[in-house]
Amino acid sequence: MRLARGEEIKSNGQTVTVEQVLRDFRDRPLVQAQILKENLRELYFPLMAELFGPKVRRMAAIADLVSLPFKHLLTSNYDPALEQHHSPPNEPASICLHDDAASQFILEISDDNRPKHIVHVHGRYDDPQHIILTEEDYGLYVRSAVLDEFWRVVPVARRLIFFGFGFKDIDLLYSFRRRQRALENIQGNPRQFAVMPLHDPAQENVITIRMRMEYGIEPIFFFHRPHGSFVEYDDLISMLKQDIVGMVSEQLADEVATRPVQAEVAIEPVEVVAADQIVLADAVRVGVENLREMTRANIARRGTGDLE
Repeated sequence: MRLARGEEIKSNGQTVTVEQVLRDFRDRPLVQAQILKENLRELYFPLMAELFGPKVRRMAAIADLVSLPFKHLLTSNYDPALEQHHSPPNEPASICLHDDAASQFILEISDDNRPKHIVHVHGRYDDPQHIILTEEDYGLYVRSAVLDEFWRVVPVARRLIFFGFGFKDIDLLYSFRRRQRALENIQGNPRQFAVMPLHDPAQENVITIRMRMEYGIEPIFFFHRPHGSFVEYDDLISMLKQDIVGMVSEQLADEVATRPVQAEVAIEPVEVVAADQIVLADAVRVGVENLREMTRANIARRGTGDLE
């Protein structure tokens, strides 16, 4: 059973067509999902598994992203793209916040020896009953004790860098923002960063003020034309990859030069993708340099290249 666009369906005692749901609620995806879930009934969960299941195609930007030496990866996506873009011997553990393993992950988040994890904060395709997608799902989600503990602990224990997150997920951001406001340095030196599109250079200062004030986040902009491709984002990730792989290699060279024993740091072999020539505005250069400086400090301190 599939719903046709002209088919009439019901929600909250009202009759609407599928076309109306898709058109008039396009800015309210949680409402759209709730209406469709109510009408699809038992077919909803298999459809979610099908829609968000593994894809064969590999993407260079995701491959570059997972090659960066982050300690853990948190994602609000349901698909296993991050897992698929790791080479099999190095594929991290993959968990969801509703898993029993989530509590242990939160408890040990500060442990530098804990293996790399991919955490699906909204659920995963292969357990569609626990996917967080509708208004009802989010209503239960934001009252979750595990979610509350997650956002209480993680932003304090680790620095976060947001990639591809539009900061429109109000329910998710409520918990994050509430915890961030409790941090003493929210008006001073932001602990968190976000790689964000900048459509209008004139809005750079306005967006920076809002992100710092509301979330304690330092934005790192890449210029993006509305309705265009995200090639600028891909180029930025590729450039960071080249920089960081180079910094780790330099650190290892220093280790070998100053110590008579072989360095014990394992680096995942990666193919360096040459980025196209990029002309960056001052805001982009400053943001990227912030990431570089943080990475240099982590490499020097931890000897592993892991970003916080």
